[in-house]
Amino acid sequence: MRKILVLILSALYTSCSEPKPKVVYDNAQQQTEAEDPIIFDSTAIVVASLPIHFDSTSYLIHPIGQHSAGNRGVSVYMSSYDSGTSGVAVAYRNGHEISGNLDNLKFQHVDSASFTSLTKRQIKIRSFTFLRSVFDSTQKQLLLYSLTDKDSNKDRKLDSEDIESLYISSINGSNFKKLSPDLQELVEWQVIDVQKRLYIITSEDIDKNGEFNRIDQLHYFYVDLAGENINVIEYYPIEKIDSVPTSAIANRKK
Repeated sequence: MRKILVLILSALYTSCSEPKPKVVYDNAQQQTEAEDPIIFDSTAIVVASLPIHFDSTSYLIHPIGQHSAGNRGVSVYMSSYDSGTSGVAVAYRNGHEISGNLDNLKFQHVDSASFTSLTKRQIKIRSFTFLRSVFDSTQKQLLLYSLTDKDSNKDRKLDSEDIESLYISSINGSNFKKLSPDLQELVEWQVIDVQKRLYIITSEDIDKNGEFNRIDQLHYFYVDLAGENINVIEYYPIEKIDSVPTSAIANRKK
């Protein structure tokens, strides 16, 4: 009896721990452009966190997100990340990075009562970062976003099970632009201050199994943040093994 119980628990653990595919393809191993409508939680309450202001900038940023009214065990009133007082929180600040599960951002000039939205598209923002070091060296005020912009696994939801993409914009939300290629998963990014460049690594699902793992192909890009235009340039720091002469491989093994 104990052995049967162990087998059942093991099977349940395996089924729960198996990663879900981040991309669902059609029979031709291509993802179709048409998407089914996203299903919204009818019990959700749309709220805005207290505005965020980055020092030396002229805009307030209002994070917009949702709390599920159906989850009675969770109050929509949480501890404010800045003042320590109670408030509505859908975003959490850590220095120059804001994290959360956000549907949009509203921007407001400090001398204005009007708001502008980041986008009219359906997205989920996981985090956004004010590139402070870039501002200090170039005076350019830029925001970098990690977000989901596509229901890549076709479950009619936008969440962490979908592909993560990288976007950039000005501090007021204008010039909102995608940096990572479509259907490539963001692996990591980093700003190299001495070059004033943003470096990006993405993963391509070359075997079309819907998952991103070590056997998939990595792509490397950089963006010159000091330039007038935001241009993404791919570079190739790794040589293909088949481009190395056989004699060189033999010498390496000695």
